[in-house]
Amino acid sequence: MGSAKLKRDWALALAPRELAGTGEGYAFALLCLVVLIVVAVADVRMREYGTVGGIAFLPVLAAAWLLSDRLTLAVTGAAMLLALLTAVLGPVPLATAVTHLVLIPLLAGVARLAAGTVVEIRSSQVQMRDDRAASAEVKDLERAKSEFLRLASHELRGPVAILRGYLSMLADGTLGELPPAVARVVPTLVASAADVNHTIDQMLDAARLEDSRLQLQRKRADLALLLRELAGNVELLHGGSHRFAWRGCEAPVPVMIDVNRINTVIGNLLSNAIKYSPRGSLIDVLLEVGPGHARVHVRDQGSGIRPEDMPRLFTRFGRIVRPETKDVPGTGLGLYLSRELARMHGGEITAVSTPARGSVFTLELPRPRPVSPLPSGGRTRGRISPSLAKAGPC
Repeated sequence: MGSAKLKRDWALALAPRELAGTGEGYAFALLCLVVLIVVAVADVRMREYGTVGGIAFLPVLAAAWLLSDRLTLAVTGAAMLLALLTAVLGPVPLATAVTHLVLIPLLAGVARLAAGTVVEIRSSQVQMRDDRAASAEVKDLERAKSEFLRLASHELRGPVAILRGYLSMLADGTLGELPPAVARVVPTLVASAADVNHTIDQMLDAARLEDSRLQLQRKRADLALLLRELAGNVELLHGGSHRFAWRGCEAPVPVMIDVNRINTVIGNLLSNAIKYSPRGSLIDVLLEVGPGHARVHVRDQGSGIRPEDMPRLFTRFGRIVRPETKDVPGTGLGLYLSRELARMHGGEITAVSTPARGSVFTLELPRPRPVSPLPSGGRTRGRISPSLAKAGPC
């Protein structure tokens, strides 16, 4: 292992520099040519080609190792020309002349290939080092973000809890009768405070996901009932700005879920649809029931998502900012957290979008397996009739 590392380090220590187009490169090429001329003159004067001529291989090898292909070709060509001249001008055997004419380009080619290989090895190792450094930097940044989410959510939770407590007391009359004007806005304040608390819960859940500390509390629940309850809150908060259609949730749809988490997921899908669609547009929510699954489709008439932006859609802090959506508030956690929560339930979230026409986000959740049919009536307990899968007003 040590010898392999030593050999690799030795090769990298001799890694060539690309001198094409630089003053140093041309100066080195000129030096190689001068050496070759001196060697050729010495060969002619000594009349013993091979005694001095072998030295010509050294500048050829050096040029091939350090220079670009263009300069290497010039030096190699000059060396071959001088070798040919010494063969013509001096009493050199034909076999010796041919051998040198073949060896010069061959050695140059081998040296150039070796130089290129070493450069690739060095570049690969530099890239690996940079990748490791970048990966470590990203991990540190993600860790800092998670720590910030944890601290911020814990610091906000106390004041928001106090605010919600007083708002609840105002709403139920504990603090006395309110003036009519104030009484009209209290429900909106209560819903807004619940929305802030929902954002804090998301921040905490995102941090717990990073630490693998997020646990689900599953129980048997009615997904249709959850949608109907959510519809009341959404209509209260956003009924004046958007139109809503709630379909397919008039009959029970039993599922095994963490109610609070799935409420967060559907709330995020609705929040995105509201934020990214124009005022007065329709947001269509459809609950579809299949043999082994239940799907909640949230369709909006917003600006849509470009195909090149889709890969960033469900990433952590991955907000898609465009000129028409730059003023839309958000943390970039909603869709990331929603998809992770859906997957922890054994489900998935998918998105289909057409720019300038709108998007459809779909939450799919598994449904409990139906029990065996009863012998007497041939009916199946817990099985939902296919007719319930048809869309209808909630």
